[in-house]
Amino acid sequence: MLARKMIVGQLRHEWVINLLLFLTMTALVSLYVFIQNTHQFSVRSMQLIMKGMGLNQLMIPKSQSALDSYLCTDNQLDFPEETTQIAASHTELLSKYYLSVLQERMEFAGHVLLLTGIEPVYRPDETEEKGNPVKPVQRETARLGCGAAKVLGLLAGDKIKIASQDFSVVKVLSEQGTLDDYRIFLNLSDAQELLGRPGKINAILSFECLHVGGSLESIHKVQRDMLSRVLPGFQQINVESIARGRYYARQMNEKYQYCLLSLVATITVLIVVMTGFQEVAERRYETGILVAQGAGYLYLIGLYLFKTWILALLAAGTGFLIGGLASILLTNPFLATQTREVTLLWENLPRTMAMIVFVATIAEFIPMIRLVRMDPCLIVMEE
Repeated sequence: MLARKMIVGQLRHEWVINLLLFLTMTALVSLYVFIQNTHQFSVRSMQLIMKGMGLNQLMIPKSQSALDSYLCTDNQLDFPEETTQIAASHTELLSKYYLSVLQERMEFAGHVLLLTGIEPVYRPDETEEKGNPVKPVQRETARLGCGAAKVLGLLAGDKIKIASQDFSVVKVLSEQGTLDDYRIFLNLSDAQELLGRPGKINAILSFECLHVGGSLESIHKVQRDMLSRVLPGFQQINVESIARGRYYARQMNEKYQYCLLSLVATITVLIVVMTGFQEVAERRYETGILVAQGAGYLYLIGLYLFKTWILALLAAGTGFLIGGLASILLTNPFLATQTREVTLLWENLPRTMAMIVFVATIAEFIPMIRLVRMDPCLIVMEE
């Protein structure tokens, strides 16, 4: 009873120090939650931005050279468009956002352009926010690359005649600096009918995910191994510049978060340790008398920890709200999101509270070593 009165009295008489400790822990928890929330939503934002760089995988038959696809030659091999649906049904593959492609060179008004039929094929696990970056083309409409539109002198809303059939130009794409600038995009079914190749495509484009972790080379190997089992007659070529950009952006984001969170944890430990040493020094006489009267060190340590846990839990709850709201107010204006707004991640609250209590407990044990090493007889004699 006397020990508990000592702790309660210490809380009351040293309220300034305890308040400062609470405010400091709250500030550190707020910073921790801000970093954690910002990291999760910035990673999501980065994924959306990097996805906008375009599909980074080309899938074609193994017996065909990739050069034929790049140059759109007559040596391209056709295969059933159902192949894309087969690949999309295997959600264990790292490829997502599939696009069936049928392309062929065609002359328009003295200019050779690339007639390209496209059709997105969706995987069952794709979300609305992370949908296919390539949007479908409606029947009897055309989407022109800026180069194709320039040489043909066409604008959105004009008509283009392809093999005696009229198509409405619904959009002229901005400059990409690639062959896509000289493509005429049609609905896949329209292109198949015009070219007399119903149900056929000659390429599949897709987007490689990195969620398996490890080096970029190991990720590619996992994808190739799985693809060889799902579609043994096909090869997949990666646009390495996009893949490496996504990989290094992810690595940098992860390491940056760990550095910041480690710094926050270290500062928390130092503050709790310094406060604990001060508390043990100030209460050494009361502690010595209690021990001399038969109170156990474990009991006294438990009381000190109990006080620290109360402050840690209060700081965790308050800091979670402050850090979460700060992340919403400061990052929501510039993060790239489409369907999910930056918000409080309530599922992280239990982990945040457990983390701060764990760190405070470890830190409190350091000054407790000094407590158990004190000789109660010497303390009583001094008193």
